Parts: sequence; structure tokens; C-alpha cells
Amino acid sequence: MSCSPLCPFKAFTCYKNALIYRRTKRGLEAFCSWTGDTCIGYRCQFAGCSRHALLPDGTCRLKLEMVQPKKTEEEFSIEEEAKVLDRQVYSKLRNKLKKLGSRVNDLE
Repeated sequence: MSCSPLCPFKAFTCYKNALIYRRTKRGLEAFCSWTGDTCIGYRCQFAGCSRHALLPDGTCRLKLEMVQPKKTEEEFSIEEEAKVLDRQVYSKLRNKLKKLGSRVNDLE
């Protein structure tokens, strides 16, 4: 699940522009021309993702989405949403309007 330079989504980028892909006997290899060694992937300070999917711990959010399906949200009726809105938002507004004094009763 960790991000690697051989990203199947072709989203791994090097902000130093030092990433070179080489064909070797073992297959395709990512090479860093700045250090002169193989690319260390997400552990490099210049590593990034063109799709903004590189998480701080080095895992790829795109790969996680492939493995774990998205959670479906519960569907609420309009009446239930209105009740929640009435309790939360309007109670805060009433508290703020109490600062006006006796004129609050005129607004209701």
C-alpha cells in the first residue's frame, strides 16, 4: 500500500526533476540522477504525487480506495434534516439574538 516510484497510476513525481526510469535485467527501475542511486520513493523529501494522494505516512490514498469501497451515507428525509437544522442552527441564532434584549420576541 505504500507509494512507490513505479506507481500504477503514473502519479509519482520528483520535485527535483531527478527521477529517471531505466530498463534493467530485473525490469523497470526508478533511478535518482541527483543522488546517483536508486530512488527511495516516498521517504525522499522531494517525493510527491501529481494527484495529491500521498499521505504523510507514505501510503497511497488511491490504492486504499481500490481496496476499501467507499462508505455510503445514510439517507435522511427532508423532515429529519430540517429537525436537525432547527435544533442546531436556530438555537445558536436565538442565543445570539438575545443580546438585542426585549426585541427578540418581536422577531419570532
